[in-house]
Amino acid sequence: MSTGLQAAYGLVMVLIGGLKTWLHMGTVPVLALPTCNGNTISVQLDGQSWFEQAHCWGCYLFAAGLAVLAWTLFRHLEKHRFVTSRMD
Repeated sequence: MSTGLQAAYGLVMVLIGGLKTWLHMGTVPVLALPTCNGNTISVQLDGQSWFEQAHCWGCYLFAAGLAVLAWTLFRHLEKHRFVTSRMD
């Protein structure tokens, strides 16, 4: 896979993960859980710490996207360093 394509995938992962986390943070602070008998149980989510409120799959996707971007940058710099060392 080319370096540019890897960077694009990493950037898309960061954007989607960041958007999901941002949307998750802005949701209503009440979780409504439907039960089997048609009732709904409401769970209050306020009063939690920022980390507990922000924690969702978006966090993992954001972190994975950052890791992909870091790895792509490392490979690009390594390839660039190899080419410049061969020119000397």
